[in-house]
Amino acid sequence: MPVMKQSLNKPLPVPGFRVGSASCGVKSPELKGKRQDVTLIVADVPAQAAAVFTQNSFRAACVNLGEETICQNAQNIRAIVANAGNANAGVGEMERVWSQDLVNLAAIAAGVDSKQVLSASTGVIGTPFPIDRIAATMHECIDSLAVDNWQAAAEAIRTTDTFAKYASRQFQSFEQHMDGKTYTITGVSKGSGMIHPNMATMLGFIATDAPISAGRLQTMLSKIADCSFNSISVDGDTSTNDTVYLLSSGLGLGDVELEDTSAFEEALTEVAIELAQLIVRDGEGVTKFVSIEVSGAESEKQARELGRKIAVSPLVKTAFAGSDANWGRIICAIGNSGAPIDPSKVSIKADNVLILQDGNLHPDYSDEMGMKVFAQQEFTLCVDIGLGQGSATVWTGDLTHEYITINAEYRS
Repeated sequence: MPVMKQSLNKPLPVPGFRVGSASCGVKSPELKGKRQDVTLIVADVPAQAAAVFTQNSFRAACVNLGEETICQNAQNIRAIVANAGNANAGVGEMERVWSQDLVNLAAIAAGVDSKQVLSASTGVIGTPFPIDRIAATMHECIDSLAVDNWQAAAEAIRTTDTFAKYASRQFQSFEQHMDGKTYTITGVSKGSGMIHPNMATMLGFIATDAPISAGRLQTMLSKIADCSFNSISVDGDTSTNDTVYLLSSGLGLGDVELEDTSAFEEALTEVAIELAQLIVRDGEGVTKFVSIEVSGAESEKQARELGRKIAVSPLVKTAFAGSDANWGRIICAIGNSGAPIDPSKVSIKADNVLILQDGNLHPDYSDEMGMKVFAQQEFTLCVDIGLGQGSATVWTGDLTHEYITINAEYRS
């Protein structure tokens, strides 16, 4: 069971965007009509766009195609099409053909140029892509287009996810030419397994009506990805298809561009972190949500890398599962991080329980105290390596028998 289900609040509509979905039986013809598995997000005006992609070298064709489209046409995007059930990856030369076919189908349906369409696919790797089944049912996406259909989009991109993931924020601009105007940011994501930074195995689509240019959106998204989508781990595997798209309809609606983007960046960061945390909370087989706060590093990058090393350690994660405050496994992961470590300066705390202080087991610590913390559904592990001012937070979960069961039966 997931650590926490999505809140009951619906995602907010974003001016300039409509969303539709369809049931195409992408994974199997038997699923047609039983679950939504294709979504189409349409911008009513040319949107500014930014993106971050997987760092897996065996990238799916849709990732390469999307990156090319962003590079060539970031100021003129009109749609995103995405499917669940089949990753269209690991199948050779036909990947590119099928990815382009999916883009073309969406372009025709939305009445826009194919060069204005971004695509994403998620699901089983190494299976021929059922483009014919999608073509036969794409009209359902158009028939269901609505401004308040974001939750349906979140449902349609699920694979092993147990719930739909979405988040919204609003902020106001008090610049002279747009005094008090309220802008909206809404995002949807999917992810449950094959989750690890670079970017974590996921799809994410975020839209806003804030008038911000593509270049500034890209700068902010690249920065924010590090403290959100690149700061989560379920199982240490990075996928072939990871993609996050960020679209703004604001400039197309004729607004003057925001000069001060601080409120927007703060709201976007909150949306991205919420979506990222929901992925960990819904991790395959996860029963615990653990925040790993690393401080005292020489840089933020070093702190994040150290946090990731702890987060992906199978021994640490199984200790989480067993409610075993085995700090020996934690210091082992720290020592394997590649960061310069002075063992005499390392301190470890679980919530408010101090385990290790300046390299020594704290005299007041007992296993009973540590295990009481580790038995909680949520807790924070604080690691201070005492070398500098760099800090970062990484979110992870435990590793359970259920994870093995889910992935052993994934293709069946």
